[in-house]
Amino acid sequence: MKQPHSKQLLIIIMLLLLAACSNETPAVSSRATPIPSKQSTPRRQITPTPSQNAPITQQPLPKGLLKPGYPVLDWVFNISCDQAINSYDNSSIDTEIAYDSTAWLYPNNGHLVEGWQACDQATLMQQAKAKGLPFLLTVGVDSHWSEQDLARYIDRAASQPQAACTPQASTFICTIVNWAIAGGYTGVVIDLESVKVNYPGIRVKFAKFMQELQQALHQKGLLCGVTLIHKIGDNPQDDPSFHGNAFEDWRLLGGIDFLVVMVVDLDLSLGKPGPLVTVPWVEKQLDYVWHTIPQALSKMIFEFPLYGREWQQDSQGKWHTGENDTCQQVNVQKASHTLLSNDSTDTTTPEIAWNDGSGNPHELWYETTSSLVAIMTQLQEKARVLLNNPHYKLPTSFWYRGAECPGFFGPGNALEAFYQS
Repeated sequence: MKQPHSKQLLIIIMLLLLAACSNETPAVSSRATPIPSKQSTPRRQITPTPSQNAPITQQPLPKGLLKPGYPVLDWVFNISCDQAINSYDNSSIDTEIAYDSTAWLYPNNGHLVEGWQACDQATLMQQAKAKGLPFLLTVGVDSHWSEQDLARYIDRAASQPQAACTPQASTFICTIVNWAIAGGYTGVVIDLESVKVNYPGIRVKFAKFMQELQQALHQKGLLCGVTLIHKIGDNPQDDPSFHGNAFEDWRLLGGIDFLVVMVVDLDLSLGKPGPLVTVPWVEKQLDYVWHTIPQALSKMIFEFPLYGREWQQDSQGKWHTGENDTCQQVNVQKASHTLLSNDSTDTTTPEIAWNDGSGNPHELWYETTSSLVAIMTQLQEKARVLLNNPHYKLPTSFWYRGAECPGFFGPGNALEAFYQS
């Protein structure tokens, strides 16, 4: 056998040693791992997500819109503004006023007309301005126009080339802006509630209309707001009002200066007699806000009903809606009929019932001062938890001034006590 050369032998020995090392546990480096100092880069931290209660930066209400300690927006109804004036005579004007139907919209050509008034609107406006209170122009539409008419108007308004709103400008948006300027208003509230929800692209077009209107108003130093139909879900299975509110995409409207959520008319959504607003329902709406546009919660104004609604059942058992009753009218109904036992055992949803001379059942669901305050208290407490802000005061609005029960508005009364609690 040929003996290996010494150099070859050395190579063989080294290979054998390497093979042995590869079968052992790797040795720990003698170089110690340094202990991080205060200047060392810390280990990567997991950033909390909103679901982990990370703070959400809130978009506040525009400065000067509502009083911080008494954030109330009054709705004055044009055909009952004399009732509002009587209410103010008893408790004074101390809040911002949104004057409903100050301007009626004609969707076919975009022009505006002044609605019929039951009072001297100019005097009311002068009284508010004398106290430094904002006065908002509300743009609505008469009910004889169809949902298709209104959807086409929104489409055209959003599609028109936008330019500076000079006095001669004739775009649909500039028509609104110039009307607000001429009337000396603080801003505009768009209140469109009957829009064809399956009109092509209506959600995006309505949002674009609102965004361009806001931009044009801001150029004139005016504010922009929009009423939102109550919403608790994004499909008809979750929300009985879906077929009425689907044209409003809250995610696209979250950047508007202020949002008025109309927490009214639950009974109409369900199509049967019942309360106009309940605690579980408003809490679901708050949940919807928090899951869609949580950053906008602080600039949302919740509109509650001051009125009641009567329902009558016909001989075939079908229910029909009747008149909306003010608190004073509810008291007249109580005194005029032999009342039956109530279906409602919830003190936040009062109700009276009776049979008329033909034996047809009637139900009247309404709100009292105590029932409204109880619902508002529940909503405010839940919002405080979500915002992690024990000092949050719920911005409110009420439809409509003059329909309230005694003791609701005014110094030392229920609404002031609610905000001082």
